[in-house]
Amino acid sequence: MSLDDVNVELQGRRARLKALADADVTNISEVYCMGEELGRGRFSVVRQATHLKENMGYAVKEVENESLDDEENLEALETEIKILRKLRHPHIVNLKEVVTTDAYTYIIMELLSGGELFHRIIEKGCFPEPEAQNLFAQILMSMEYLHGMNIVHRDVKPENILYCSAGSNDIKLIDFGYAGIWSAEKPLTGLCGTPDYVAPEVLTWYDEDDTGTPYGKGSDMWSMGVLLYVILSGCSPFNGEEEEQLLKLVAEAKYEFYEKEWEHVSAEAKELITKLLVVDPAQRYTMEQTLAHPWLAEAVAKARAGVVLAKSQEASNKQNAPPAPVDQTPAVRENEKESVASCTSCSIL
Repeated sequence: MSLDDVNVELQGRRARLKALADADVTNISEVYCMGEELGRGRFSVVRQATHLKENMGYAVKEVENESLDDEENLEALETEIKILRKLRHPHIVNLKEVVTTDAYTYIIMELLSGGELFHRIIEKGCFPEPEAQNLFAQILMSMEYLHGMNIVHRDVKPENILYCSAGSNDIKLIDFGYAGIWSAEKPLTGLCGTPDYVAPEVLTWYDEDDTGTPYGKGSDMWSMGVLLYVILSGCSPFNGEEEEQLLKLVAEAKYEFYEKEWEHVSAEAKELITKLLVVDPAQRYTMEQTLAHPWLAEAVAKARAGVVLAKSQEASNKQNAPPAPVDQTPAVRENEKESVASCTSCSIL
């Protein structure tokens, strides 16, 4: 490839990044004061930041544009942003805007200050059933919404569930870096997710020979089963010393309810887990079956009422809000296509 061809290709990628953005600036410091690091991903750093005009805190995912020279990485970022723009739910993180510079792309999201579910599990050891029911029902509300839009998260785990604030029990689902759009005509492919939580059908892509089994929403339901096991026991159902051993246990759904962790957990809760951790996705519990399970009936009703109330409050706040000031920052995002390309080549973290 000639130097001219390289420059044309780089210009094309830069144009695609600008098309994703709400604003293109010389330096992010023109708009936000960047603060402490909150976490790291494969190609990104998440930082706390303050909007200079609003004096409001946000979480900012900072992606180095050089990492997007790889077409797969760029497509994954495009998919993540396009999906985030579609979502508005009380239990899913809200996207504020996307800002680009020559060196970085910034995804600006609401700041959730209550910490990860992962850390609360470590602190508590495990959740008593009433708390676990209410927590799990909230997570199901977010997943039901996604699946209703044919979006599959593909990385449901405690680290991707954040509490809204330190004193709150309200949660939101985050991190749509692996999310994809499912359809009967074009099911999902590729190896995505985290080993402890990934579904057996997703593991069929482990050898990267493009002969795996296409999959869909059921892969999230498996992850929900693992998540419920962890919430109730404080332990993972699959405990291989080496990754290969762990993945074999997952592929065969080999796990147990050990008496020490499970003697005080009801048979109904354990039965729901066994219905979710089924190797064959056709036999695995669906979202509808999970929501209708007797163990969750009261918690699901409470969670649904909470969603309705939150949406009503949001609508009221919008109606009563003063007109927003005109933003002088040039917006460059082009008309966004409705179609969202699914990620077809992912890797386990």
